[in-house]
Amino acid sequence: MSKIVILGAGISGHVAAAHLRRKLSKKHEVLVVSPNSNYQWVPSNIWVGIGRMKSEKIYFPLAPLYKKKGIGYKQAKAISFFPEGDVDEVKPYVLAEYVVGEEKGKQEKVTFDYLINATGPKLNFEATEGLIPGKNKAYSVCTYSHADHAWDGLKDLIQEMKNGKKAKILIGTGHAKSTCQGAAFEYILNVEKELRRHKVRDMAEVIWISNEYQLGDFGMDGMLMSYGEMIMKSSEMVEMIFDDRGIKWILGAAVNKIEDGLAHYENLEGEYKTETYDFAMLIPSFSGHGFKAYDKEEKDITEKLFKGFMIVDADYTAKPYEEWTVQDWPETYQNPSYSNIFAPGIAFA
Repeated sequence: MSKIVILGAGISGHVAAAHLRRKLSKKHEVLVVSPNSNYQWVPSNIWVGIGRMKSEKIYFPLAPLYKKKGIGYKQAKAISFFPEGDVDEVKPYVLAEYVVGEEKGKQEKVTFDYLINATGPKLNFEATEGLIPGKNKAYSVCTYSHADHAWDGLKDLIQEMKNGKKAKILIGTGHAKSTCQGAAFEYILNVEKELRRHKVRDMAEVIWISNEYQLGDFGMDGMLMSYGEMIMKSSEMVEMIFDDRGIKWILGAAVNKIEDGLAHYENLEGEYKTETYDFAMLIPSFSGHGFKAYDKEEKDITEKLFKGFMIVDADYTAKPYEEWTVQDWPETYQNPSYSNIFAPGIAFA
């Protein structure tokens, strides 16, 4: 019998738990450890953020489903990793802390035979001074509650525009190291369409601000895309789409500070500039959660498991972009020091 522990109940963790429970016999234990009580379908946050869906339509409680499917569940957060156990516990374990109920604050050694670390990225808002969801007229769609607040802010601004106010809307990335340009791209197009639906498009200046080198880069050097019978670069297509919708753009922008209605950024020429706005949705940078790892004698071995995010079977050698190859990319997402520990997810996040 094996015990498989999955940290996190987002898209990766939830899918891993569901497939493992389906594929493994009942003699094997599948256990999910997550501080969240709900599963949310993150891509639909965009719809919540423009008022086209209610947030309660994109999430459901985890506990009843896991009970029905025979998946164990602890509503707790991971604190630290002990991949060799310790002097008292022979099995590897994760130290977890309960976050709700009578056990709130209690810590437990959650042992495992195999571990999937699907905790995802930390939303590193604090990396940009003043970038706080719902503050300084700046919002986020990274969670369903953030998206609720974004719609509240956008809805109020739309009403002000209906009453005659001219407005500037700024959407894009909120840090030099933000890596989720795609979500912001989806959002700006949907916001622009929503302004048309409410018949206030002529009252709004809509601006895309991004750390991308060129439009349609999306942090992966662009793509080839088909449009009817044409095949074009994503940069060409995005420029055409933005031109068609009257969306302006600022590129190569590393946003470093947010004030009330004012975004400060540095461009690739090293110039420091500002952009005013009445509503902003800026994607933060992502980071690891700052987990620590210890060996059997409780010596710090964090560097064996984490380099910000969890280390997997990839080449982390620092080198120029032109020297990267497909072989540098992870193959199994398996930690090279501990073969029973895995980390699904987006490698470049």
